[in-house]
Amino acid sequence: MKKPIDPSLGSISEDQLLKDLNTNDEEEAPEVGYLTTDIFGETGFEKSDETLSVEEIMDEIEGASLKGMPGEKKTPSRSKYSSGHSHRHSHHHHHSSSSRKKKKKEQKLPIAARIAIGILVFLLLIVVLGAVAFFVMRGMGQRDLNNVSADNVNYQETIEYKGHTYQYNDDVVSLAFLGIDQRTLENSTTSDFVGASDADVVVSVNTKTGETSVIAVPRDTMVDVDMWSTSGIFLRTEKTQLCLAYAYGDGKTKSCENAVTSISRVLYNVPIQKYFALDLDGIAPLNDAIGGVTVTSLYDIPEYNIKVGDEVTLKGDMAETYVRTRDMDSISASLNRTDRQVQYINAFANQALPAVVKDFSTISKLYNTASKYSRTNLTLNNATYVGSLLLSKGVTDFKTYTIEGEMKADENPTMPGIVHAEFYPDEDSLMETVLAVFYTQID
Repeated sequence: MKKPIDPSLGSISEDQLLKDLNTNDEEEAPEVGYLTTDIFGETGFEKSDETLSVEEIMDEIEGASLKGMPGEKKTPSRSKYSSGHSHRHSHHHHHSSSSRKKKKKEQKLPIAARIAIGILVFLLLIVVLGAVAFFVMRGMGQRDLNNVSADNVNYQETIEYKGHTYQYNDDVVSLAFLGIDQRTLENSTTSDFVGASDADVVVSVNTKTGETSVIAVPRDTMVDVDMWSTSGIFLRTEKTQLCLAYAYGDGKTKSCENAVTSISRVLYNVPIQKYFALDLDGIAPLNDAIGGVTVTSLYDIPEYNIKVGDEVTLKGDMAETYVRTRDMDSISASLNRTDRQVQYINAFANQALPAVVKDFSTISKLYNTASKYSRTNLTLNNATYVGSLLLSKGVTDFKTYTIEGEMKADENPTMPGIVHAEFYPDEDSLMETVLAVFYTQID
């Protein structure tokens, strides 16, 4: 497309303008030049340091041919691209156009600078999009947690206890953490054993204050457990150890939901919105994903030369050994192991939070690592929301609760020599824990 003639004539004197209009037959010969193409693919006609467009080149060539033909009157060409007197102004037009091009060319930034600016803009765009994605995920995670309606609606809205009234706190959301051991039980009579929940921990978060509580429910707690076949057929409800609730299911969603239902029953039917069931094989990868977890040992572990009171950074299989080992000759061995599990979860969280502050993508990395070894209805949006909530509220430690009670040994008459450990919670200890975590005193 032909460039428009510059409408600004302020720099041309009246005499010069009249002179240009009276010199129809005295055109200057075209300057010697050559075609050129710049780095942007624009073709022009090079005159010393000036670059002409293709159409300007054609005008020059056409003017030159008119002057060079003998015996013919040199008259300006009237092409469809020019007006009746456009050729008279061609010299000024070319000069003005090339001057503008020179000016534009002089203002261009070096290629390296333009590349650097492009990279900075790209990185800024990534940051902006990342921030937008974060807030979208956070909002979706919050709405999801707030909209979850627990299947178990049998909890009490208000509780009268020791002369005080307590109201259930709707701002509390809870996650049941299940540590799954899929090894076949020594006394199991079934070949389709899907595992048992050796760790049963409830993590509750107050979404208003960020206050986070961890309740360790002993695996041997006696509770009503729904018995389901692996094909999903309901059989019966039977009072047995909490850890077996997972075993009476399909090893997937049904097992998780069954375990959550039983844990809720232990805690006076409070709602538990989410679950996270982790195979014990996944402890080491998650542990190492944050560079290991440092604890003060609560147990002697000779194979790693660890003694009670030693401060040790657990790496690799050491982490699984620490939260899994127990003395099978002691009836209370599982209680000591539960204490270590709670200690480990608290220490893991305390060391993971600084890593999240340094790099918020740590949450998604941990989530993706855990997904290889877990079954959960906790979404990445949920995890993002909870993680950002704890950071924004400055939560650096969790309140831990241990349910007191009595451990009893029960000998099974059908299997001589086999002793079942049965834990019976102290009712006052259990009630006070539930009220502290899930309720608010209103008088």
